[in-house]
Amino acid sequence: MSGPAGAGPEGLTDALRKSLPEGARDFLGDMDRRYACKLFDPDRALGPALESYILECGRLSPSSFGLEPWRFIAVRNPELRARLRSACFDQDAVGTAAFIVTLLARRADAFEPHSDFVRSRAERFPGGWPVFNEDYRGYYGYLMDSGRLEHWARAQTYIAAANMMTGAAAAEVDSCAIEGFQEERVIATLDLDLGTWTVGLVAAFGYSAESRRGRIRESLHSILEMRD
Repeated sequence: MSGPAGAGPEGLTDALRKSLPEGARDFLGDMDRRYACKLFDPDRALGPALESYILECGRLSPSSFGLEPWRFIAVRNPELRARLRSACFDQDAVGTAAFIVTLLARRADAFEPHSDFVRSRAERFPGGWPVFNEDYRGYYGYLMDSGRLEHWARAQTYIAAANMMTGAAAAEVDSCAIEGFQEERVIATLDLDLGTWTVGLVAAFGYSAESRRGRIRESLHSILEMRD
């Protein structure tokens, strides 16, 4: 096993970082800055521009087949935040966040190749639904036969959430991804239909009210195998 060229035991060497384009160095800085904030300052709001920016980071995210199977429910209301906190096992990150985004994915029925949802998404692409369906139906069949369809749909929300959180870090906004929640209670709190939607995760945003913790990551050497 060998490491990537120019990488030290912990990742990129200083020399390699310096050789990167400025945008790449900035992005790595944002990745380094982000951590799972467990306690936010409840008195510091983000404001409409930053909230819209975070949501735009999610909207612009890629998804399998470009279906964008998600729905984002953004919450500022203190009473609703308190109910979400209870549904998320009373986690402080949810209760103190200035802005909470619940990322939902559609249930399996929505992804049937002839469904209204798939047709509406497919018509955006060259050739429309007939061309889209030629590629899509085989993969859909695989997902259905292997029982992975809703897992696949939920996985797309993680892509959007990761982009929201890294984007937030670029704007010096802290975040935390919440996977500990009672799905039925979250769905009921948001007044949605459990038969239509499943919860991917809950993402909390705001300004930290705790001491920033050091980053814990495995070295690149320990998680990478290069096969040249």
